[in-house]
Amino acid sequence: GTYKTFKTDPALETGGIFLDLGQAGKFKIARAGGNNKGFQELFYKLTKPYRRAIQTETLDDKISNDILVKTYAREVILGWEGVTDESGKDLTFTVEACEKLLKDLPDLFSEIRRAAEDAANFRMIELREDSGN
Repeated sequence: GTYKTFKTDPALETGGIFLDLGQAGKFKIARAGGNNKGFQELFYKLTKPYRRAIQTETLDDKISNDILVKTYAREVILGWEGVTDESGKDLTFTVEACEKLLKDLPDLFSEIRRAAEDAANFRMIELREDSGN
């Protein structure tokens, strides 16, 4: 049915799901939007000084990316497992380490953003189990 197909699980949207990126590690991510009010509130707060530039589409890409990195590191990426630094040492999750990782590895950030913005990843559990068979 329609509801079963599109209804998301608020607990997953805020509590997070694991995004398994193989050798790159597992990232626990909340939804970027939906019931994740923390994401919406922080994004609104950080973009407020730039409203005019956003409306006129003149916001510098670096500022735009910095806002997204800050928002994701605080409200979307909740933790990680198996993430390593350049020398292969385990990297402990902190907001600062997360921001550095997202800035250093824009392709990783794109992958996480895609998953966090995809409502399908946060649909009701029974729907996910159905698709696993």
